[in-house]
Formats: sequence, structure tokens, C-alpha cells
Amino acid sequence: MTEVVLALMHQGNRWFLQRRDPGNPVLPGLWEFPGGKVEAGETPEEALSRECQEEVALILQAARPWGIVEGPVRLHPFLVTSADRPRTNLAWGWFTAEEMVRLPLPPMNVALLGRLALEGTLAPGSIRPV
Repeated sequence: MTEVVLALMHQGNRWFLQRRDPGNPVLPGLWEFPGGKVEAGETPEEALSRECQEEVALILQAARPWGIVEGPVRLHPFLVTSADRPRTNLAWGWFTAEEMVRLPLPPMNVALLGRLALEGTLAPGSIRPV
């Protein structure tokens, strides 16, 4: 099964998402949390660090695993912090829960939002730094 890491970054009650290139053959134009595939020989933590540097030029200060989401791929979401600001050539933004649910998202990211909402992580005032 394909293993994929995701970086869940927030500022207050806003979460960072980037939009996949519309020309990408996989999930073109959808909004998603940054991340990518775990390569052979990598741990999810190593893949997270590499993907954050490659995709959004971030050096992570902390990363806390946040369970696993099973589906067509196995997602390893992490709550992350960084002193840096994300930098990418893709469209991006910081979105509230209400804004995120209106964006076109990959199905597994939608499932992740549902889990965040159930656990209260997306509720204003309940977001805790990692």
C-alpha cells in the first residue's frame, strides 16, 4: 500500500492548504495539506521532513503524529510547527474550517477534516500548538 505523509499546519484557527497544479495528472487543481509519498527506506517522519522542505521550503521545529487514516492510500498526518513561513509556487492560503469544507479537496483530505472536527481540533479556540 502507498504510504503518504501530510503536514497539518495552523495559525490560530486557520490551516495551511495548497492547490495542486491543474496540469498534474493526479488530483489536478484540488486543495490539500502539503505532503507526499514515503519513499523506499524512509520512515514517515523522514518523508515528512523531506516533503515539507521540497514542497513548501519549511524546516520543521516539531511534528506530532496524528494517527493513521486508511483508504486507497495510508495517510500519516502530523501536526507540525515551524518558525518559517511556507513558500511555494502553487496557489496557497490559510483557511478556517468553514472555508476548507467549501474547497475542492481530495476525498481522503475530506475524511481527515471530518476527523479533525469530531475531535474538536478545528473548533475555534480549541486548537493547541504542537
